[in-house]
Order: sequence, then structure tokens, then C-alpha cells
Amino acid sequence: MPSDETLPGEMAVPPTQSVEDSHPLVAEDVIATYVADAVRCVPGITHLHGTAWQELSQKVHIAAPSKGVTIREVAPGEIEVDVHVSVAWCTVIPELAAAVQAAVAQKVNTMLDLTVRKTTVFVDEVDAPPEFD
Repeated sequence: MPSDETLPGEMAVPPTQSVEDSHPLVAEDVIATYVADAVRCVPGITHLHGTAWQELSQKVHIAAPSKGVTIREVAPGEIEVDVHVSVAWCTVIPELAAAVQAAVAQKVNTMLDLTVRKTTVFVDEVDAPPEFD
């Protein structure tokens, strides 16, 4: 298969000048899994909040490790990320969003050599304080 063709769900990593530095195609699911791992490590995130279909799938034991993450390729080697999360009570959301953006950019750049142009954090749910659980 020529190097400029990709299969559905895969993104081309930016071409390089030498053959030694060439990168394989990276599946969107792989990128989303790295993003999800980075988000889960940020203090204040209680869980990723998936789509209705992902939530239903999880109830029947079909794990979706990257639920709540959407990846868009905007240029070769550059992506934009949407993350849907639930946060702990008393979390300062602007600080949390900045921490998520930094964690995602650092992990994706380090592990996959991709640039995250923008990370949008959607807070879908704020967990109740402990006394109301």
C-alpha cells in the first residue's frame, strides 16, 4: 500500500526527511487511549463521560478504554481533541481544564510524536459531595 493512503480510523504521522525517522500510521483508537490515560491522571477527574452508546456498551461488559474522547486530524501530524469528563465536587474547573490540556499535549507529543493543536474539555457532570452519596 502506498504510504499516502490510510485505512479508516488511522492517521498519518507527519512525513520526515529520512527513512530512519519514518513513523507508522497511528489508529485513532490508539491516540484516544493515550489521551484517556492522560486525562484520568489529572486530579479532580472522577471519570470520562462517554456517549450514550459507550455507556450502554459498558453496562454489558464491553469495555471502552477511550470513552469520552474524540480525535480529529486537522493537518498531518496535528490533532484536536474533545474530552468529556465528570469532575469531583469543589474542583476549580478552569484550573482542571488547563491541567487536562497540558497532560494531553505532553503525553501525545511524547508517546506518539503528534502535536495537539487544541484540547476542548467538556464537563458533563459534577459529582455530588460525599455527604450526599
